[in-house]
Parts: sequence; C-alpha cells; structure tokens
Amino acid sequence: MLHRSLSERAKSEFDELEKLVSSFKIYPDKEDTFSWKLSGNGLFTTKKLAKQIMSKIYTTNGTSSVTMKNNFVPKKVEVFVWREKKERIPVLSELDKWRIDLHSILYPLCEVETESVSHSLLSCEHIRVIWRKVREWWGFDSANLSFDNLLCSSTPSSYSKLGSILWQAVEWVTCYLIWRNRNQKVFKKISWTPLNALSEIQIKSYDWVANRCKKKKIDWHVWLHNPTSLLLL
Repeated sequence: MLHRSLSERAKSEFDELEKLVSSFKIYPDKEDTFSWKLSGNGLFTTKKLAKQIMSKIYTTNGTSSVTMKNNFVPKKVEVFVWREKKERIPVLSELDKWRIDLHSILYPLCEVETESVSHSLLSCEHIRVIWRKVREWWGFDSANLSFDNLLCSSTPSSYSKLGSILWQAVEWVTCYLIWRNRNQKVFKKISWTPLNALSEIQIKSYDWVANRCKKKKIDWHVWLHNPTSLLLL
C-alpha cells in the first residue's frame, strides 16, 4: 500500500492536534456534556450561529471602503460576494494549491488562461462581453471596469443612495450568476451565451430587487428599458 507523505501544513496541523489531545482529561465518574463557548448560557442554536457568521461577513476590518451587505439581494449572493472578495471560491488555481488532481487548471470558458477569481469573474474576454452588455444596459462605460470597483461600486455623487445600491445589487447578481453558470458549464456542459446571460441577469436581478425594495415600486419596463432613471430615485 502506498502512503502519501504529509505536507508541511498537514504535519503542522497534526502536531497541533496531538498537543491538544494530550492535554485532554477524562473523568469517568462524570457525565459527558457539550457547551458552546460563543453563547453565554453554553447552548447552541442555529440562529446564534447565523448571527456570528453574518457579523463576520459584514466586518470591514477597520476600513470603510467595503461593506458586504446589500438588502436588495438574497443572503446567498452576499455570502458569495464576500467569498469572492476574500478569493475563497473554488477556482481551479486554488484547488491546485491543495494538491487536488486536476485534468487542467485553465478557465473552462476560454481554456487559455489559468482560472483565478478575477479571470473567471471579470478578465476573461467571454466574461467581459457580458459585463459590457450589463453596463451598456445601465448606460455605463466599461473602460474603467476593475475587480476592486466591481465589489465596491462607486457611482457619481449626483446619483441617489438608493440608485447606487440598486446598481451595486445588479453587479453582485451578475457576479453570482457568472459563477453559477460557470459551474453549469463544468458539470453539465451547458454553455451560457452573452445574450442569454444578459436576459437572465435582467430577470433575476429584477425579481430579487423588486421584492425587497419597500420604499419604491420598481416598474419592470423601466428596469428593462430605462434603468438609468433609477439611479436618481
């Protein structure tokens, strides 16, 4: 039987585990109990765990440039954008670092460049076509599009706060759907054309935003044909 040698990281974690176990004491005359340290009463609930997770997601680490929260999109989109910002989505280049045996680490849509977070969600020419269509839909120029301002969208001061949040929601939904359809390509061999991409982004972002926007009713025809006017709401 072949045995794979431990990596330095795995060996370090194993040593830490041995150290932890060696200090553990067993009291045979006492009943085993579980206690959750993140709760004052020691009781675990999924609600408290969810609050802990979301508080970490929304932490900006002392900076005010990025707040990974937008009430117009589902939590799954917020979590995905947070993971994207931290470069913690399972792109092939990251899986390769974990010594996972892969047939290729090239981005599945272009098969030219290594799949990184920025390439798979922004830099690949196939993806840039989608971004150009989305930004043209909202009347924006694509010349200054970068990975950082994609996650921390800045719009001119003439736009309202609500309008800026609406546009940010569209950006985040676009990122989320690009990744979801990348997975469709990898696992189901289903291709996503730019035209189909724009249509899905328009429909899905409207569905999520319109059902969450309590202050102003968003008209579908305005959303589809004149979204620039929403930036002034």
